[in-house]
Amino acid sequence: MSGKIPIYQVVKESLREKIDTGILTTGERISSEEELAGEFGCSRLTVHRALRELADEGLVVRRRRAGTLVAPRDSGEVMFRVPRIREEIEALGLTYRYEFLDRRHEVPRSAVLKLLRVEGRRKMLRVVARHWAGERVFQHEDRWLNLDIVPDALDVDFGAASAYDWLYEHAPYSCIDHEISAITADARTAFALDVDEGAALLRIRRLTHLTVRRVSYAVLSHPGDLFTVRSETRGYSLNSS
Repeated sequence: MSGKIPIYQVVKESLREKIDTGILTTGERISSEEELAGEFGCSRLTVHRALRELADEGLVVRRRRAGTLVAPRDSGEVMFRVPRIREEIEALGLTYRYEFLDRRHEVPRSAVLKLLRVEGRRKMLRVVARHWAGERVFQHEDRWLNLDIVPDALDVDFGAASAYDWLYEHAPYSCIDHEISAITADARTAFALDVDEGAALLRIRRLTHLTVRRVSYAVLSHPGDLFTVRSETRGYSLNSS
């Protein structure tokens, strides 16, 4: 294993991917430190660090006699529905319209590079658009695409279809992280959403993953009176009969 990625990180991400994709399931014993050291051609100390960090993140449990086991997932896990935005708007009985605003191949700010786990100052693809519900802006989308994962995106004309729809077809996510905030519109955001400055908004920061790889990062802004966040636990939904 060469390159800039430390070997302990290679071991850690390899195990994380097996856990995320279900190759290693809850309660299953992970290979011993000695076995993993042989597999990756590294020291037991390196493997020990990788396993310790996975344990700190709650992905594995280390037991003296049983060894290292895949940790159980939280039985109270909450699932957020992420429908295609066209479907979401049309379900409200409104007409959907996509408006492309900007497309740039440039180096993101350092915070975005860190979120996408991109090393060095490499160019990524930024796509900005608006999604309309009838006569109102339903969502302003500012999305970065990780070209290390989806290099073909650089050749796509996003004037006709959204970046999310393209990703849905070409790099389906395995999981999504959300940060949801209630904010008020500053002058720039108010202009983007065609609302009054100071209006209540809902902002979602969304990071999409394909196994352990981070594919895209988006800031999605909505007028507070138009958008509803829905979640459900397994087997139950407020929208079910």
